Order: sequence, then C-alpha cells, then structure tokens
Amino acid sequence: MAVGALGLGGCSGVGSAVTGVTTAGVAATVGSATGNPFLGLLAGAGASYGIDQGVKYVERRITDNVHHAVAAAAGPLDVGQAAPWRVEEALPLSGKIGTVQVARTFGAAIPCKDVVFTLDDAPDLTVTTVCRGKDGQWQWALAEPATRRWGSLQ
Repeated sequence: MAVGALGLGGCSGVGSAVTGVTTAGVAATVGSATGNPFLGLLAGAGASYGIDQGVKYVERRITDNVHHAVAAAAGPLDVGQAAPWRVEEALPLSGKIGTVQVARTFGAAIPCKDVVFTLDDAPDLTVTTVCRGKDGQWQWALAEPATRRWGSLQ
C-alpha cells in the first residue's frame, strides 16, 4: 500500500489518506500481536511518519526535475523564443511537459533570463528566473528549490 502511495506523490491529499489508514492498521496489528496498545500506537506513528516522508521525497524529486527541465530548455533561447520542455519520470503520473518562453535577459557577470512557462495539465502561467552557473549549465535561480538548504532562513 505504501509503494502505491509513493507513485501518487503529486496528488493532493493522497499521503494523508493513506497514512491514516496505514497508521490505524499498523497500530491495531501490533497492538493485538503484542497485547500492548502503546507499542501499537508507537508502530502506527512510525509508519505514518515514514509514509509522509516518502511522499514528500517523491514530490521534491518531481519538482526538482521540472525545475531542471525548464532551465535547460530556456538556456539556449533568445528573448521572445519559446520551446517545449519535458520530464520523463519512471514513477506513474509524474511525467510533465510544457512550454517555456524567454521574456528578458539580464546580467553580465551572471547571465540570467526571466522566463514564463506552462505545465500542460494546468491552466496557469508561471514566471521564474534561470541563470547560467559556473559550470555553464542553466539552473533554476529562485529560492524554492533551495528550501532544503536554507530551511527556515528564507
């Protein structure tokens, strides 16, 4: 059941629904097997935490892959040009595609571009900035992917 939930990491609410069912099941099983409801509660909480962290890991991986794909597609484009971007994922329901267009370029020491991109299964337009790193690769330049690095300092 937990493996199936990881494949649906992008679906809102799936993790909490599966976690609740799993927690109750694990707690009841361990509590019955040991005759100790406290051990059942502890095992259920551990299962809940593990599934929650697994779903969050998958969501972060999908988001990071989208960021890399958008930056890589926007890198060679000039202002006004557009190109498709694509993420092929091994996980079900996690492949993403869309279009990116460069709105403006700026920066001499660190070349950057403001881009607008779409996600084909969402109606919204998203604006971001990508910059060329020291290694020559274009990278997502906004703080969202850095949350793991900076934590609550943002």
